[in-house]
Amino acid sequence: MFSIDPFFAIVIKCTISSVQELLFCPKHRIMEEKRHYAVYDSYNRVLTIKIGDEVIAKTTNAIIVKEVGKGVYDPVFYIPKEDVTMKLIPEDRTSTCPIKGVASYWMPETPTNNYFAWSYEEPNPRAKKIKGYIAFNMEYVTLVSEPV
Repeated sequence: MFSIDPFFAIVIKCTISSVQELLFCPKHRIMEEKRHYAVYDSYNRVLTIKIGDEVIAKTTNAIIVKEVGKGVYDPVFYIPKEDVTMKLIPEDRTSTCPIKGVASYWMPETPTNNYFAWSYEEPNPRAKKIKGYIAFNMEYVTLVSEPV
């Protein structure tokens, strides 16, 4: 005779098809979006940003953003705009991040093939630390990190 401890009396029947439905249904994909998060940390080093030998920004007030969404993204350094010496021209395009808000894009005077830099002019409340900061596309710049 088979008996079930009352504490474990709930039995869930599960078939292969119901597991597949759970893993691949739209409701599950929505859950992935709810797990999108970022960590904003002060970067306690001198950060210099260069194009070739030209220094375009230098700061001791950078923020490093570590983000997880549909995957684990590369860390991004945000620099206070007042520490950027290069003239940047705003682009017409924008994009939206579910946690940071609407991104504005910037180009140097000599245009590049892809976006050069971006910022969140009015970030969502949980991303307020990066208001007034800008990040650069690593395709075009070199970061140099040194002790303070």
